[in-house]
Amino acid sequence: MDTKIILEDRNIWTISNFLSSIRIFLGIIIYFLILNHASVSAILIAIVAIVSDFADGYLARKRNEVSELGKILDPLGDKVSIALGSIALYQSYGLPLWIVVVIISRDFLIVLGSLILMHKTRKVTASEIPGKIAVTIVSLLLLSYLFEFHTIQQPLLYLTLIAVIISFGYYLRKFVLIIFMEVLPEGKD
Repeated sequence: MDTKIILEDRNIWTISNFLSSIRIFLGIIIYFLILNHASVSAILIAIVAIVSDFADGYLARKRNEVSELGKILDPLGDKVSIALGSIALYQSYGLPLWIVVVIISRDFLIVLGSLILMHKTRKVTASEIPGKIAVTIVSLLLLSYLFEFHTIQQPLLYLTLIAVIISFGYYLRKFVLIIFMEVLPEGKD
């Protein structure tokens, strides 16, 4: 996709894009707070990040501010915050390395697939419900480690694994369908 198209979009300077951008920086702040065991501050910032994730999409639709840049910033904010939070929780609170690898691998592959689709179709693919559900469940898992709620950590680990696999499968299916629809000549099944 041409970067120029994204940046010339009339809806580039919006509240929803601002919220998505802020979430990227909040992820960096959360990382350092977790490493320094500033749990209360990390939790407050994490809650702000989670609320901003729901608010940016709602505002974009409500105010008719959906933009190509927003379709990139929103999932990027999620992925940066989740990756940094996961790594910090692994380093400081005992989040298992295997789930960190699963979460970050899924996000890396989704970003890679999105870039391929953007190059092929000249369109930005937006996040969808399975991805939002997975991000919400991952966030609950991370909060359970930050709050040190040991009794719910094990069930949330497995629920996270299931949500990540389902959402990845959903995006993989979508990727394959779009790639093959692009490759197949018009009018052929």
